[in-house]
Amino acid sequence: MRSAKEAENFPYGASTICYFEVDERGNVSQVHHKNKSDRLKILEIYNRVMSKETTLYAVWPGRWSSDLFIIDDLDAFAKAFDLI
Repeated sequence: MRSAKEAENFPYGASTICYFEVDERGNVSQVHHKNKSDRLKILEIYNRVMSKETTLYAVWPGRWSSDLFIIDDLDAFAKAFDLI
């Protein structure tokens, strides 16, 4: 697993990124982010991650493989989705 903070130019807003949220019990939920109508849901997820109720991950697909990232730069994530 890689760090989004340490990745150069992580494409937070790219439609090809697959986000998912994992809670303390291991329950996994996909995060929809491709439509402007998803903004409120993204804000709720952002708040849960900020309060450490859940952890946010993303898969960044490549041409030959996909990489798993922990979303650990929440400021960059929030800016990409106009949350702050």
